[in-house]
Amino acid sequence: MSNGRDEFVSKKLASMTLVEKCGQLLTFTWRGAYLTPSGIEQITKLNAGGLCLEPYGLETCKNLYWGHSQVDPNFKKPKDYIEIAHTYFDDHNYGVSVTPAEYTEALNKLQEIAVKRPSGIPLHITIDMEGDFKNDYTSGGIRQFIPPMGLTAIGDPDLTYKVAYALGKMMRAIGVTQFYHPVCDVNINPLNPEIGVRSFGDDPQICARHVEATVRGYQDAGVVATAKHFAGRGDSATDAHDVLDVCQADKKRMQEVELVTFNAAIRAGAKAVMTAHTIYPAYDDKLPSTLSYKVLTGLLRQEMGFKGVVVSDAIGMAAILRKWPLPKACAMAIAAGVDTILLKADDESRSQCLFGIKAAVESGEISEERLEEACRRLLNMKYDQGLFEKAGQNDPARTTEICLGKETVDLCRESSHKAMLIVRDDKKLLPLSKNKKILVIEQCIPYPFLGKDMYSHPHVFCEAMTKHSTNLILDDTGFHADEEDVEEALELAKEADLVVMTNYYARIEKRGNNFHLAQALKKAGHTLVIVTNYPYIQGTTPDADAVLCNFSGTPDSIRLSADLLFGVIKPYSTTKMPVKLPPVAEALAGMKRAAAAKEAMMKKLLIGKPVDRARKESGKKAAKGKTPAAKKAAGKKAAKKSAKKPAKKSSKKSAPRMGFAFGGKC
Repeated sequence: MSNGRDEFVSKKLASMTLVEKCGQLLTFTWRGAYLTPSGIEQITKLNAGGLCLEPYGLETCKNLYWGHSQVDPNFKKPKDYIEIAHTYFDDHNYGVSVTPAEYTEALNKLQEIAVKRPSGIPLHITIDMEGDFKNDYTSGGIRQFIPPMGLTAIGDPDLTYKVAYALGKMMRAIGVTQFYHPVCDVNINPLNPEIGVRSFGDDPQICARHVEATVRGYQDAGVVATAKHFAGRGDSATDAHDVLDVCQADKKRMQEVELVTFNAAIRAGAKAVMTAHTIYPAYDDKLPSTLSYKVLTGLLRQEMGFKGVVVSDAIGMAAILRKWPLPKACAMAIAAGVDTILLKADDESRSQCLFGIKAAVESGEISEERLEEACRRLLNMKYDQGLFEKAGQNDPARTTEICLGKETVDLCRESSHKAMLIVRDDKKLLPLSKNKKILVIEQCIPYPFLGKDMYSHPHVFCEAMTKHSTNLILDDTGFHADEEDVEEALELAKEADLVVMTNYYARIEKRGNNFHLAQALKKAGHTLVIVTNYPYIQGTTPDADAVLCNFSGTPDSIRLSADLLFGVIKPYSTTKMPVKLPPVAEALAGMKRAAAAKEAMMKKLLIGKPVDRARKESGKKAAKGKTPAAKKAAGKKAAKKSAKKPAKKSSKKSAPRMGFAFGGKC
């Protein structure tokens, strides 16, 4: 770019040690909003290049990432291996509710720690804020916008730009430097369990227009846009968190569909691209994109001309981990063309991955030229954002003005309203009559992903419905209703004239959503209205008499749904279904096939099983039940066994149910 930048970065590189350079290629995760020795030492001792934020979570070595420990039990520590502190919080406790101003102060502190390192290099700070259930910062009244598919339903790329710019402005004020977004996957498989409303739709040309607008909006606000997941995960029937997928498209199809949006992102100036843990036989029939030189260097850089930073998707997903140990996978990814590894772990795997990369450089598996190339790209990105001068100097008061100001609040509400779409109303039930007794069943969003405040809490829909009528029976279920939930709902429905229920879909819940509850209510003969975030059959169901799709399980979308149901606001006539939906019979048959395949897959995975505490110290074998953590877990298990199980569900639990049993939200 500039001679000044090149000279500065070259001088910085020349002063860095090998360990500092290797650390620069790692983006660790920072969970929660307060510092721990482990959180500090991954910066000071492991020389982290960046941090991925998950303020909703809790740092702990006990975390499994989507059911798996990421520690390599066979890793051999070199003599210069660096141990860091570890945290053993109970992972069933929740994170904190932190305001934008408080979070700004916390990120300022992290940057202060980083720039005091011998290298003096600030951190790149990343986050997922895609919309819907992919908003990783939800507390303190921070506005949560609708996801890409909702924007496509509105059909206005100018609004898409405004939303992206507003998000970028908010996060930049807090201290975020990079978004892991936009999602460039063209969702041509309606049964795709991973992408869904995260995509801009199933038309590559329409998706491309919104991708371009998003990239411009983010980067005009000063935040790096990251186009993902290269080279496309829209035609998938699996989740990369669980298995390694193969995209069978030939080169012609990929040029016409999958690659259209990535080319659009590159044209718009996207400064980063994130890889997909998917094999593309058209380009490489052996290795997934994340580990493939042919895909990342041959296709992305040489054919498509991308010159920015390549980011791996979370390297600990089962798609990678089930075949390659993490330290080996990290080295392979860097050699293939990845510039920074995203590692979502709070345990020993952080040190293992650092030294796995270092060993690969020392052995020649990764050339010194390749290491310097990756470091240079990352340092260039930080220089261009002014981080070497301004990192850690964000004003908390200014953050509050931007994040909670009228302009932001109004735009969030406007975009949420415009995305509302009445999918069906066969019996002309809408607007709802206040004279009818309504059973309202709210599907509780998993508590860690809520703001834990009055803007974002487990019963937003019930609260909003009560503003319009008191002729209601209020009920709730887990995100996936259990047998007791279903039994109670069926009993309460007998007292009502009709049922209004939320039926959101989120991939974080492996058991599914409340499709089965809708079936049970309809089978019992009840009139049913559904509010969903998901335009596909899993959300809309064939059983509902009326369906409102809001495309987003976020607070404004939920509240406005209640307003629309009672006729206080009207849907926009310009809002259209943004995807082609298959016939109901075909969709149901596909759901059955997918369910059978998922059941078979789940039997092979560790999803939801207790953490093997003995693996937490890089493969050291601890005697079963001897460690403090194991004793604590055993005590809890014994207590649970001794507790009497109620014969019948008499009342709802006071705490919202999690609805899932694994760590991670990527």
